[in-house]
Amino acid sequence: MSKMKRLLALGLACGLALSGCGGGVQNSDSGGNDSGDSGSSGEKTTLRVAWWGSTERDKLYYQINDLFMKEHPDVEIVTESPGWNDYWTAQSTAYASGSAADVVQFQSNQIGEYCSKGVLTPLDDYVESGAIDLTNWNQDLVDTGKYDDKLYMVSLGITAQTIFINETYLNELGMELWPEDEDITWDEFADYLNEVQSKLGDDTYAGMDMYSNNDLVWVWIREHCNGEEEWLDADGKFAPSEETLASWYQYSDDLRKSGAFPSIEWTQEWNSKAWEEGALVNRKVLFMFENANKYKIFQNSMEDKLAIRKVPVGNDGKHGDLLITSAFGISETSQNKDLAAEYINFFANNLEAQKIFNMELGVPASLTIQEELAKDADPCDIAATEYLNMVAEEAPPFVPKAPGVWAIQDEINSTAELVATGSLTAEEGAQHIIEVANEMIAENAS
Repeated sequence: MSKMKRLLALGLACGLALSGCGGGVQNSDSGGNDSGDSGSSGEKTTLRVAWWGSTERDKLYYQINDLFMKEHPDVEIVTESPGWNDYWTAQSTAYASGSAADVVQFQSNQIGEYCSKGVLTPLDDYVESGAIDLTNWNQDLVDTGKYDDKLYMVSLGITAQTIFINETYLNELGMELWPEDEDITWDEFADYLNEVQSKLGDDTYAGMDMYSNNDLVWVWIREHCNGEEEWLDADGKFAPSEETLASWYQYSDDLRKSGAFPSIEWTQEWNSKAWEEGALVNRKVLFMFENANKYKIFQNSMEDKLAIRKVPVGNDGKHGDLLITSAFGISETSQNKDLAAEYINFFANNLEAQKIFNMELGVPASLTIQEELAKDADPCDIAATEYLNMVAEEAPPFVPKAPGVWAIQDEINSTAELVATGSLTAEEGAQHIIEVANEMIAENAS
């Protein structure tokens, strides 16, 4: 762990330099992002808003911010939008120093990490007063923002793992796809992939290897967990068993050996390409696990028909679907909490704002917004919405990850590479994860 700690410390130091990347000042006169000091803001109230961004995504937030400031000419919004990895380093630094933005974007994966430290404001009073209006919201999706029965985050979009399938190619092989509402087990799925592979030529594979899928591994763990102990056991230790973790590694390894999954080198080469230029789009694989909100990206990049199917269930029939929400929370240190709540409500419930956002982070939790967007929506967005509403009904209750658990997913990923290259057995990889996970959980508790 000493090497890992050094790397984490280095990342934190880099984050101090990067935390302002992608940010700037917006005011009601700018019509966009204008980096630098506002200078002439006068008596305007400053609201700081942080999200993980990209050039194209940032434009959507800027447009929505402009709408909000048009209705609130006395408000100036200061934005912070580093890329994904730099974003989390920047937030760790900001919360440790007490300098976090007023409104901060999170995923449900991180809710335990931050809420357990008391750095976020409970939002229940704002909901009760109507300042944040959750009327006609899907309650299962609302609950993804709860920790210890208190609401801390308001969803901006929900997604979940699914299987994208090139149905056109599958039909060309004479294979029939199972019904979209039917459950299949992981063993049945492996048998199906191997049958597909028997009909394919060289350098084409039934499925894209899933070893690096950080969202799918948690679904696997939920499906194979013991009772209610998903993340931590009664003693506060990492709950997933050695058997569960080893089976995750072994599943992909078995499909690589059978030829239904490609080699790790092949997978890494194709994973380095943009989604629109990847293996699924180029008919190099037929099956691929992804988050459902990306359906539009893949389908609109290919002529073949792309189908959606549910993630396989445990061999005992147990569902493990994990709803992933991207959401806004309010920092406890904010001096403008009421304004922050008003901003969040506007962002999530204003129809014009939501038309701009256009399901950027997944399906809205508001059923009213879903219905309004469906009137002019891309057919792929409608399909993704229907899928996620179906999954939400079948998924087990949302259980926030305990502090320290989310951080282990990168280690699970890197260990999968060692198993794939033969450097570790599946059992050795599982033992390593449990050891490292318990160290990280203990560090978070201290």
